[in-house]
Amino acid sequence: MVIVIQPKLLKWVIDDLGRSISPLKVLFYALLILGAALIGGMLRFGQRQVIQSAARRMEYHLRNDFFTHLQKLPASYYQDVRTGDLMARATNDLNSIRMVLSMATSYTADALIFFALALTIMLQIDVQLTLLALLPYPILAFLIKELGKRVHTHYERIQEGFSTMNTKVQENLSGVRVVKAYTLEASEVDDFEVSNQDFVQRNRARIQLTTLFFPLFRFLPGVGLAALLWFGGVRVVEGAITLGDFVSFNAYLMMFSRPMITFGFVVNTFQQGAASMERIRRILDVKPEIADAETVRDDLKQIHGEIEFRNLDFAYPRGEQVLKNINLKIPRGSTVAIVGATGSGKTTLINLIPRIRQAERGTVFIDGVDIQDIPLHVLRSSIGVVEQEPFLFSDLLRNNIAYGVGNANEVELKDVAHTADLLDQIEEFPDGLETFLGERGQTISGGQKQRTALARAIMIKPKILILDDAFASVDTNTEDTILTRLSEIMKDRTTLLISHRISTVKAADLIVVLDDGEIIERGTHEELLAHNGIYASIHEKQLLEEELEAF
Repeated sequence: MVIVIQPKLLKWVIDDLGRSISPLKVLFYALLILGAALIGGMLRFGQRQVIQSAARRMEYHLRNDFFTHLQKLPASYYQDVRTGDLMARATNDLNSIRMVLSMATSYTADALIFFALALTIMLQIDVQLTLLALLPYPILAFLIKELGKRVHTHYERIQEGFSTMNTKVQENLSGVRVVKAYTLEASEVDDFEVSNQDFVQRNRARIQLTTLFFPLFRFLPGVGLAALLWFGGVRVVEGAITLGDFVSFNAYLMMFSRPMITFGFVVNTFQQGAASMERIRRILDVKPEIADAETVRDDLKQIHGEIEFRNLDFAYPRGEQVLKNINLKIPRGSTVAIVGATGSGKTTLINLIPRIRQAERGTVFIDGVDIQDIPLHVLRSSIGVVEQEPFLFSDLLRNNIAYGVGNANEVELKDVAHTADLLDQIEEFPDGLETFLGERGQTISGGQKQRTALARAIMIKPKILILDDAFASVDTNTEDTILTRLSEIMKDRTTLLISHRISTVKAADLIVVLDDGEIIERGTHEELLAHNGIYASIHEKQLLEEELEAF
């Protein structure tokens, strides 16, 4: 390090000029010191470039790994974890880790190398003076250790406060329509102010602690310097060291304050990074519940669509029994409807097919193969799902429809849009397929969102099509139009229909009635009406509702 040489140069200058002095000699030494400073600056620039670039690359890979891991976690995981908290970890915490990898690492390397080299030179000048100068530093080391522990604790609390505040903002913006509908803007602002104030208070507590670092790093070395001026002066008078040695020694000692202040910054940054890394690690340590089993059949490249449930029981992790003794075989290419009251287990049952939820081995089969032995990407890429509350991305309408295939030509896009009875409305949009949808598709109606999701599902040409109350936001006439157009597509693939409307399911090859997680009725529309059970009761009630609406 060139900076270590500069006090040594100062010694040579003072001692040499003390013997004889001339303008040429002064100019030579001035240029020598200037050259050393210039070289030092260039080397430091190169060092920072290398370390900062490496830190950015590591941050890039860590953020990618973190996001990739989040993609592997099951949907159930996100029911217990706040989105705002995950966002805080992916941004604020990763930034703290980057600071450790870049600035803290660079400063630590600088300080350690400087400390070792300078200490060696100081010992060569005078051992007694060096030991005297170093007396305050064991005390500083102890204080750094103790204060560092407290900084770590404070920073964990700060990051938790930031996550809470981040969650408040994220939820409020996502639910802005509800907030405005209930005119609770002022109340939300007050709630945010509480979170914001809490975050500020947590930061103040850390600031009060960290501000102790720098006065101590100034004061204790200052005590050593005051003693050194006295004893060092005596050593010069005694002739034990030269005046140049004394000036050089003092320069090194003064320069010690820089690494000491640096250590204060480094300790603070390391503790912040350690707290952030701990928060990131807690997420990375979560094992994906649903993944390819060791027995997965890599030779399976596609599925055909026959589905079978054998003696299936299913309970959620909290112990709630949802499905009981389900035995059902769905032939390839058939259409099966599942009806039942809210909470009867309909959605849970179909979530077991793409392994959104995990069933026990030996209970769910596709094409006669245990579902856990089918590669996950093969299984899910062969299933199209349309939910009652579809999710659309903040992107072009074109990209939302083609989401499952990446790219699609105009003909394919319009074809699936026509099937979903969406094409006429798309053509009425000023930008057509290039229409930009807001967050969650808020710029279009609920019915249009469902039909966009339907177009997206059939775009991938799935072997299994799952429609989970997919027509809840459209009127019965539009529903009839869509089902008529879907009928050609449904002939070649297995279709599962969940609906509260009998008009939606009556044409199915098989209708299954669930009640409290059990299949209590099954058959065609006519067979179930003749059975005069729950299905017939639902049908009669809906007919009555239609008659009342007609008045």
